[in-house]
Amino acid sequence: MKCLRSPRVIVALAAFSIAALPLVAMAQGSAPAASGQAPTAQTAPAKAPPSSNMAKPPMSRDAMKDEVQRQLKMMADSLKMTPDQREKAKAILMDHANQLKQMRTKYAGMEKNDANKAAMKKDMESLRDATDAKMAQVLSADQMTQYKAMRDAHMAKMKEHMAGREHKEGVDDHK
Repeated sequence: MKCLRSPRVIVALAAFSIAALPLVAMAQGSAPAASGQAPTAQTAPAKAPPSSNMAKPPMSRDAMKDEVQRQLKMMADSLKMTPDQREKAKAILMDHANQLKQMRTKYAGMEKNDANKAAMKKDMESLRDATDAKMAQVLSADQMTQYKAMRDAHMAKMKEHMAGREHKEGVDDHK
C-alpha cells in the first residue's frame, strides 16, 4: 500500500487521468471538457449501435427534394431530356420518393427477418415497376433503355454496398 501513496505514483496517476479526459469525453460523444475548447460542428456524436430496423429512417422533405433534384439533373444531362420531359420526370420522381418514404416508414419498425425482407423487396419491386411504366410514357425508347441501364448500375452498386455493410455488421455481431 505504501507504493500507492508514493508522490511519484500519485503524480503519474493524476497526469494520466488528466490526459485521458479528452479521450473519455470523445468516446462518450461529448466535447472534451478538459481541453478548454468549445464544442464545434466537427464534434461527432457517439455512433449508435446498429438497430434491428429493416430500413433506414425516412429522409426529411427538404432532403428528399434535394435528392430528386440531384437525380433529375443527372438524368436530364445523361439522357438529354427536353424541358417538358424534365417537368414530367420531376413529378414522377417526387411521387416515387414519397411512396418510398412511406414504405420506409412502414418497414422501419418491423423486425429484421426473412418474411419482412421478402415483403419489402416485393413492395420495392412493385414501386420500381410502376415508376418505370410512368417514365416510359415520358422518355423515348432510347432514353428509357439508357435510364434502365443507369438504374440497374446504381442498384448493383447499392447491393454491393449493402452486402459489404451486412458482412461488417455480421462480423461486429460476433465480437
